[in-house]
Amino acid sequence: MALKYLIDTSVLHRLKNEEVMAKVRAITLNGEIARCSITDLEYLYSARNEEEWEGASHLLSRFFNIEIQPEHFVRAVQVQRILAQKSQRGRKIPDLIIAAVAEQLDLTVLHYDIDFDQIADVTGQRSEWIIPAGRIS
Repeated sequence: MALKYLIDTSVLHRLKNEEVMAKVRAITLNGEIARCSITDLEYLYSARNEEEWEGASHLLSRFFNIEIQPEHFVRAVQVQRILAQKSQRGRKIPDLIIAAVAEQLDLTVLHYDIDFDQIADVTGQRSEWIIPAGRIS
């Protein structure tokens, strides 16, 4: 199966929600989901000890890893500028990078974060809420 989605940390942090877990599991079993290395850094940041870090790292290993390339940073900066021109500054740097990776590889960003909708509004790329906004915190 071909990759379709690039998962964001906002989804990973909500995997304890049964609906989120069921959707991620189905996509993962179909081999349609990937992550990128900045997502690893964001997700592993919350580990309080080595055991938690190892568990989180094991979870991440279930998703295909896409390495960030220099052109992804270039695109993230371009999008940041476009957003600034529209007075929409403040999108998180990791989100800009994740969106750039997804855009250049023609993947849909799978998220639970309004930043990706705002980025998609200026790039035209695909982004999809894992479950509708506001359903969980």
